[in-house]
Amino acid sequence: MKKTLPVCFFAIFLTLIPAVLIAQSYPPKREFRGVWVASVANIDWPSSQGLTPEEQRNEFKELVTFHKNNGLNALIVQVRPNADALYDSSYEPWSRWLTGKEGKAPEPYYDPLAFMIKECRQQGMEFHAWFNPYRAIFDFNKAEIDSVSHVFFDHPEWIVTYGKHAYLDPGIPGAREHVVNVIMDVVNRYEIDGVHFDDYFYPYKIDTLQFSDSTTFQRYNEGFGNIEDWRRNNINMLVKSVYDSIQSVKPHVKFGVSPFGVWRNQDVDPTGSDSKAGQTSYDDLYADVLTWLKNGWIDYVVPQIYFSIGYPPADYEKLLDWWSRNTYGRQLYIGQAAYKVNNNHDRSWLEPTQIGKQIDMNRRNFQVDGSIYFSARSFNKNPLGLADTLRRNHYRYPALIPQMSWLPKSELQPPLEVKAARDRHEVLVQWNEDIHQDVRYYIVYAEEGESEPNLSDSKTIIGRTYSPHLSFKEKGRGLFRKKHTIVVTAVDRQHQESIPSRPIRLKLHSLKD
Repeated sequence: MKKTLPVCFFAIFLTLIPAVLIAQSYPPKREFRGVWVASVANIDWPSSQGLTPEEQRNEFKELVTFHKNNGLNALIVQVRPNADALYDSSYEPWSRWLTGKEGKAPEPYYDPLAFMIKECRQQGMEFHAWFNPYRAIFDFNKAEIDSVSHVFFDHPEWIVTYGKHAYLDPGIPGAREHVVNVIMDVVNRYEIDGVHFDDYFYPYKIDTLQFSDSTTFQRYNEGFGNIEDWRRNNINMLVKSVYDSIQSVKPHVKFGVSPFGVWRNQDVDPTGSDSKAGQTSYDDLYADVLTWLKNGWIDYVVPQIYFSIGYPPADYEKLLDWWSRNTYGRQLYIGQAAYKVNNNHDRSWLEPTQIGKQIDMNRRNFQVDGSIYFSARSFNKNPLGLADTLRRNHYRYPALIPQMSWLPKSELQPPLEVKAARDRHEVLVQWNEDIHQDVRYYIVYAEEGESEPNLSDSKTIIGRTYSPHLSFKEKGRGLFRKKHTIVVTAVDRQHQESIPSRPIRLKLHSLKD
């Protein structure tokens, strides 16, 4: 009996370790919580072609508010689904997914991209502009490409058809330059927070169908004897060119890529992951993500680990571990399959806890900085309580966007002349700002009693306001029942936070005093 007690105690201790780790990392104060908003085929926004501008704007406002209430802090919006534009572009025609007709501007006119950025800014969400770099036609069977300014007509020599789609040939220098010009036009003219690519570079392979770029290879092979290495180099050149171009004009704008969740299988490359994926990012899409990370050509990577925990061909836990060991100092967010919840042949997605367990795994891994969910509409019907799980549990408390140490920094001063008052119904906090610094938003913290709030604990955050608003009002919370200490901090566009303001002791008196 004396020998079994220590063993039992040790076994109980081991079972508590995961819970302890979760408690230590939950809830994190900094965590990227994004959602993809797809425009192609009207997947997410706009919900259908040809809505009036007012209907489009109302839909987007509701979308932002809904996901903000779910605890998210970033939107990744597809602004160029297939060589077209959901904004006013001199390079490519207006998207039919927006107006119902390729090349037709919204009527009455407005610029959707400018509107979306402003709406996200007002609601405290980062806005990342999502570009599909090479897709030219989404579906030949349903295509209505009738604008002469579309690249399909303007540069037919750049086009390769594959299956039911058409693509810009990544091996043609002129096509690559066009893509960079399109992206930089947006970077230069709009105040976006990031540029984002998804997993589509060379297309996913269709059985034995060949991608017809042998002529391009003969003309532009640049000394490569292997067409697959040449294809990877074509994508490398695009990624590096986009990164360098962004750095040259707006180094604060982030550049991220969301590759397929498996880089290479271990049976092909011992440095790959323990997986049996039918196609991989490196071998089939020619996306050599590790080269981009090693060279610092992207700021963040979002592998689409759209698999369940324990799924034999591609186990979420194993892929999470592999990517966490291959970030090379860049930020790692995980692409999560919200669209599979209660809607997949893998019965693990019928478990209400699947996404929650994945979030907990992410948080136990100190290399993971957050998640992005595909896609926005997957939350609408709250499958298996998905939206409730985020709003009430994992994302109950707000989170700041993680900082990137290599991006430009500023020396922020704390808010000035902070004042706070309350009565029996509401609390009002007001302050002044230093007009000579670029503040994106302010955070208000509160701690019960005389102690200053713990700024590393997200539970002490009671609110945010977005510049130039210099006040915060709260109703219906316990703040007006007990004594609290309040501080306010300023945060810049890179989410760098100032030191706190002078603490204010909140006592009961009239807001009119």
